[in-house]
Amino acid sequence: MAIGSVEVQILEDVISAFGLAFGTGVTYLTTKVVPKYIHSKTAANAIDGLAQIADSVVQQFNQTVVNDAKAQGVFNAALAQKVKQDAVQAVLAQGANLAELASKTVGNVQSLVESLVEQAVAKYKAPAQTSPADNGQAPTQAVS
Repeated sequence: MAIGSVEVQILEDVISAFGLAFGTGVTYLTTKVVPKYIHSKTAANAIDGLAQIADSVVQQFNQTVVNDAKAQGVFNAALAQKVKQDAVQAVLAQGANLAELASKTVGNVQSLVESLVEQAVAKYKAPAQTSPADNGQAPTQAVS
């Protein structure tokens, strides 16, 4: 049985349609799906990098500014706010490229970095000091 010209034409049309569908699928994947994945992965990496920089900056500021001010008895809310703003600016300066990448998905990188600095401060904040008489337990009452 020989294949007629009609069958050949149908086969060519099916192959052409399949090629067009395949090409459209590949185009969709390379222009829509893959860039979104790469973009979100890049943004996540940028935010992680900024978090690491914030952690390092807070450690450094604690060692150089905060501990000295506390030892001299001059650490107060105003100085704490100034140190925080200086830390945020240091993170933005050291991570300028990362901040630029993060801004494409996060938008307000300033707020993000402020939050990262606050998280790092909370991480390194010294636990409240207790006096020897107050060992964290409820006071005992004398029995009469």
